[in-house]
Amino acid sequence: MFSKLLKRWHGRMGVIAASFVLLLSITGLCLNHVSSWDFDTKALQSPSLLALYGMAEVGTVVSYPLSDAYISESNGQLFYQTKGIGRCDGSLAGAVALSSKTAPLMVVACGQELLLFSPTFQLIEKVGAAFGLPLEVQRIGLVDNVLLVDTSSGLFFADLDTLSWTAIEEGEMPRSSQWSESALTPETLKRELAKSIDREDITYERLLLDIHSGRIFGEWGVYLVDAMALLFMLLAISGLILWRKDRKT
Repeated sequence: MFSKLLKRWHGRMGVIAASFVLLLSITGLCLNHVSSWDFDTKALQSPSLLALYGMAEVGTVVSYPLSDAYISESNGQLFYQTKGIGRCDGSLAGAVALSSKTAPLMVVACGQELLLFSPTFQLIEKVGAAFGLPLEVQRIGLVDNVLLVDTSSGLFFADLDTLSWTAIEEGEMPRSSQWSESALTPETLKRELAKSIDREDITYERLLLDIHSGRIFGEWGVYLVDAMALLFMLLAISGLILWRKDRKT
């Protein structure tokens, strides 16, 4: 009875382990030839494979027109035309030119902060939750040269000189509001940005190593490999037990 039960479970464990052994064999074979097959130098280009590492496709660019230029974001980097001007904490949500009491300001909105620039796009200040900014910023606009901020907490007038935020009640939305709207990025600008966007090159060698170790699936992938290692041990032990019983009979 015990022998039949053991054989049944031995077979089931073998079927589960077979696909994993096949995967390990294929990735192991490829890892033995990474240099001759250039897997150590070729970088991933597929958006679906890059998404496994949380990386956006280089060609994904979000742009907002500002005067005669564009404010763009890709892979968390901000650009004024092709000039890098910083990082974007959250999604790019708009860009406006604001005439301040002291000096003109260029206001760029990201999901978690407002970035204040000089007319030559030198960073002046980052205004986030620590300065009372209601989150998350979804878009910005102007009403008679007053900054209007649309957030997940509601609509607000923003006074950047005093860093105060005045809530706008529902139904009191000014008719003269002008929202910053995203626009299609010109192809010439997109091509130029693709050359300057920083991103880590993920090689096929790293992909194979991560698949081989299970790390491609994050923390749970490592646990999966651990579980498979235990399964192989059980297969070996149960196989030895069955072999000894067969020898005795």
